[in-house]
Order: sequence, then structure tokens, then C-alpha cells
Amino acid sequence: MTTVSIIMPCYNRSYDLWRTLQAYDRQTTTEPFEVIAIDDGSSDSTFQVLSSYRPRQFRLIPLQLATNQGPSVARNAGLERATSPVVIFVGDDIVPDSDFVEAHLRAHANHPDPTVAILGRVAWADDLPQNTLMKHIDGIGAQQFSYFYLRNGEEYDYRHFYTANVSIKREILEPLEHWFDSTFVYAAYEDAELAYRLSKRGGRILYDSSIVGRHYHYHTFLSFATRQQRCGRMAWVFENKHPDVKKDILPEVYLHIGLAFLHLFNLRASSSKVEEMEARALHLACHYEWTPNQSLDFLYSEVLNYFYHKGALESIFASSPLRDRLLAGYAHGRLPPILRKFVHKAYTAGVELPDGFRG
Repeated sequence: MTTVSIIMPCYNRSYDLWRTLQAYDRQTTTEPFEVIAIDDGSSDSTFQVLSSYRPRQFRLIPLQLATNQGPSVARNAGLERATSPVVIFVGDDIVPDSDFVEAHLRAHANHPDPTVAILGRVAWADDLPQNTLMKHIDGIGAQQFSYFYLRNGEEYDYRHFYTANVSIKREILEPLEHWFDSTFVYAAYEDAELAYRLSKRGGRILYDSSIVGRHYHYHTFLSFATRQQRCGRMAWVFENKHPDVKKDILPEVYLHIGLAFLHLFNLRASSSKVEEMEARALHLACHYEWTPNQSLDFLYSEVLNYFYHKGALESIFASSPLRDRLLAGYAHGRLPPILRKFVHKAYTAGVELPDGFRG
């Protein structure tokens, strides 16, 4: 019998899976463990890679879903096969340090209470180039993970159940009516929603910064803005299920709704105008991906916040006949002040501005 089941959803990761699997073959633990890797309907050769890999130090269980259904469904499929008392959730882009499994087991031995989950640390891989956007979201911006603000050994709430590197005792999962909620179709908030339900049963999350997974996932500003928009959509799904989380997940959403209505009848707030404003904001942010400046955290935070709340508003107004006009009103009320403020800051500080923003 295995001591640990590692559950890893995989999607179109054939080009990099070998490195991840080899890292599990380098684990220092002497305890038997398994990796349950679920191909979530990939269109590449992900399942072939999983099926052909021959592990030396662990048991590999490759599963395949016929269609892409999102990480919730994939993890649930993995949980169905897992029998170990400790389950570790990881991403297919996370390469574990050699003591990864051993450190998770040690943390659970030190905290045997079945309600305690152990959160490890996720850090950019040393050999992965880091642009200014990646440093921001993993740093002061904390839009990806909040490790910048976390302190080793401290306890954190359900929002920190990061399934890139977190372990839990299977015992606390058993009584639940369901595990990960499949209505979260994107990789956003499905893990926090499970942790929220577990917190109602006494679930706790302790942070151990010594348990490290190296993150191989390059982001541009454009790719992360798209991710934030999807997060906003899933945030509204979360709030609909649990209205009392609003203060944690969408604390400012009604301010943004008010802004959308305030500019609803602005004749300039057309869909084409929205596309133009968003393109300018993205162009400005992308211009500095490899050129840091002292005002960049402001620009990144504000524009990413715009896309996050745009996603939420898309979900909130999904069935409204005014949806497009409200989104246009929101864009008109939100983006121009952000751009004006950054351009002023940049001009005052002598920061170079791209074409179209000078003068």
C-alpha cells in the first residue's frame, strides 16, 4: 500500500512532462508513493508520454478523460483511484525538489490532526526567464499566489489552498458529498471552494516554506490578463454558491457594477471603443515586460484588476440584455483613468513611453 497519492491533472503538457516525472524518480523518501496523472482530454501526445514512462521509485497510474473537462473533474477522477492516507495535489508544470514527498510526510507527522492541510511553496524555476510581469504576480502583486506575504509556520485561510503544491489527509475528504466542484470550468477557485467547505468542518491550512515545487509556466501580460478574466468569471460562480465569501473574493464588485451603470448611457462607450481601450492598455503593459520601472506595479495591478472584474461582470450580466453596454460602460469608466495616471507617473519620472502615449 502506498503512503502518498500525488494527483496531477495534465493538459497539453507532452513537451515538458518527462522532466516532471523524472523529478518524482529523484525523491529521497523511502516511503512508497504513487503519481496519478490524469490526461484531461489533451489534443497533443500527453497520454502517450504518461503511458510510456517507466518509473523507478514510484507507481505511475495514467488516466485519460475523453474530453477536456477542467481540473475539477480530472482531480476527482484521480481521487477515485487514490487509496493513500495522504494526498498531494500538484500541477503538471510543477517540478518538485528532491525532498518534496518526504517533506510533506514529515509535516503531516508533525501535525497529525486530520483537519490540517500542508501548503508548500511554489517558486519560478531558476532556469526559466522571468519578465517583469512574472515577478509582479509572484511578488507584491500576488495575483497568482500570495507567497510574497506568507510566513513559514503560519496558518492561512481557504483562499490559500493552492493545488499546485498542497497536501491533505484523505480522512477529511471522505465525508463530503462531493470533492472538487465541476461547475468551475476553468482552473480558478475550484480549489478554494473545496477548502472553504472543508473549513466548515474545521479544516486548516499550515504553510511550510521548505516544501518547494519549481514552476515551469512562462507568462506574458496578455496570457495572464486572459487568465485573470477567467478567474473573475469563476469568482462569481464561487460567490453564487457561498454568498458570505464576497468580502474575500469580490469585495469591490458592487463598486464596479455601479461604475458600469454610471457610464451605461455614455455614447462613447461602444464595443469598438472598448476593444480600442483594452488594446491600448495591453500594449502599454506589454511594452514594459522586460523594462522595469518604479510605476509598473501600479500599472500591472490596475489593469489586471480591470480584467478580473470584467470577467466577474461578464458572469453577473450574462443573461442581461444590457450586458454589452454595461461592460462598455465599465471599460469607459475604468481604463482611461488608469492609463492617464500611469502616463503622468511615467512622464514625471522620466520613464520612456511607447509610441501613441507620448506628448
